[in-house]
Amino acid sequence: MNRLVLATTLGLAVVGCAHTTPSAQLAQEEDAKCALVRTLLSEPVPSRHMGELEAEGREAPVPVAVFVRDAEQGMLERFFVGDSPSCGDEQFHVVRQLGRQGLVLYLEETKEGYAYDARRAGPEELSMGGAPQGVVRRKAEGGWVAASD
Repeated sequence: MNRLVLATTLGLAVVGCAHTTPSAQLAQEEDAKCALVRTLLSEPVPSRHMGELEAEGREAPVPVAVFVRDAEQGMLERFFVGDSPSCGDEQFHVVRQLGRQGLVLYLEETKEGYAYDARRAGPEELSMGGAPQGVVRRKAEGGWVAASD
């Protein structure tokens, strides 16, 4: 009986340790995604939309939803994995779902980063269509940089 208890305890300890590493990795990935969003929001079109929303007296911070378009499968995927992304500051906050008018960033993966399309939208105005408005690429030393085609 003691062997069974010991084996079960060791098994649970190993499983517990196995969950710690992916959780830390997920947090690191979400931080990298947030850095990408911050880079995108400093680009001309998204920045203009943010300014318009703020000028209209919208409640701060502006809600920002981020999706990855998969044109081949005809679907949108949420960019952030967690239920409540912790990406934001006094100007914006990333949300999983818009409850009111906000900014939507649509990303399409490219070889070196993402093409993006930024639009003002409400909860019922998500779109699969749209031409890329710009491109961001991964920098060799980490982070993101806007690139013109």
